[in-house]
Amino acid sequence: MAAIFVRTVLIYLILIFTMRFSGKRQIGEMQISELVTTFLLSELASIPLTNPAIPFLHAVIPIFIIISAEIVFSFLTTKCAFAKKLLDGKPSIIIRQGKIQKKEMEHMRLSLDDLLCELRLKDIASLSEVDYAILEPNGKISVFSKNDTPLSHVLVVDGVLQKDILLDMKKSENWVVSFLKMHDIPDLKEIFLLSVADDDSYTLIKKGDCE
Repeated sequence: MAAIFVRTVLIYLILIFTMRFSGKRQIGEMQISELVTTFLLSELASIPLTNPAIPFLHAVIPIFIIISAEIVFSFLTTKCAFAKKLLDGKPSIIIRQGKIQKKEMEHMRLSLDDLLCELRLKDIASLSEVDYAILEPNGKISVFSKNDTPLSHVLVVDGVLQKDILLDMKKSENWVVSFLKMHDIPDLKEIFLLSVADDDSYTLIKKGDCE
């Protein structure tokens, strides 16, 4: 009995430490990779508690391996756009300028009833009020009404051009080149963030402007 008590306390403390160290968020804010990590940790933590015959380290070592992998993957997603799309996915526009994107909804396995339910939860009574609805990688739906500020699309993140978003906005790379020349920016890598709204208003943050 004493051994089980000690194991339980140690597993609890180890999980608290590893979850804090890896910077976990609330369940509703987790990406797919983070959710998988959480499920795996809960399973591994239960093994030495339900079967005292299994050595304690047989659960602890995999826990630290998984947390280490999650930290590495999290770092990669902040530095590499391709890794972020691969591990976390990307936002999906399901209503664009008031028009339902039926193919995208089918691709994301989102029914019309699910969409309408989400709109009602956001106090939106009719589809006609919606300008944009975006299914985020964490499963939540962001909704922008026609009375809101025009939606901004992130075109450049940490010096990397988001070509799929550029295509969605029906803009070319020549447009980006012209934009850089207009603002005396010699290299795309000097940009930390560039977002452009539907009305062509923009937010530009250079890396030199960041602390």
